[in-house]
Amino acid sequence: MRRPPLACLPTVPTTIGALMDTLISKLPWIARLPGMDRMRSRPIPALIGIVALLLAVICGVIALVLNGGSITGGSADTHEVVNSAGQYRFDAPDGWTTTQDGRTTTVTSPDKETVVTLGVGGVGPIPNVGTQFFQEVASHYKNVQVIPPEAKTVGSRTALIYGGVGDNEKNTSIRFLAITVENNPANYAIAVFTAADSDPKVVLPPVNHIVDSFRPATGH
Repeated sequence: MRRPPLACLPTVPTTIGALMDTLISKLPWIARLPGMDRMRSRPIPALIGIVALLLAVICGVIALVLNGGSITGGSADTHEVVNSAGQYRFDAPDGWTTTQDGRTTTVTSPDKETVVTLGVGGVGPIPNVGTQFFQEVASHYKNVQVIPPEAKTVGSRTALIYGGVGDNEKNTSIRFLAITVENNPANYAIAVFTAADSDPKVVLPPVNHIVDSFRPATGH
């Protein structure tokens, strides 16, 4: 996928274990939780196990983590978008602008405050590919706060979702999601960007609809 705009390079971890260390350095009280040493030695299940706790801390990002089932705000009209090069399709809300560049599709809200990019991601197990995709997205921001990965389902496929909030080069706070959807041979990648002060009741319904409707162009 193409890199998102507004690059600003923070220090980001290179492994999921390093992500745990970064997280603890930002929220030192987590290190005092019972069993944390054991969790650090098994970083992938540990990170998933403390998602609920961290969601309660980084409340500014909670609103953009997809809960089980869609959050609806009324029935909005949609239209199907097909990217033949990337071999995927999804339903975009009417009024949102869609542009395609090869295998990447960019969907922009009418007020231009929310952007969703969809495309083909890396090859390999989604814990690894999902972490790499998050690092790529987060590398364009500074002062990044992280929500560790959470397993969800997009359509009928397993997905790994990272959330975060960071400052762009204009010091504007941006919330973002990095979603990796399992596929063979190459996984799919979806990124969501919106202003940190955006209203979740406005942003969530159309974003959830785009993501929930994402599917391969052939098959189910």
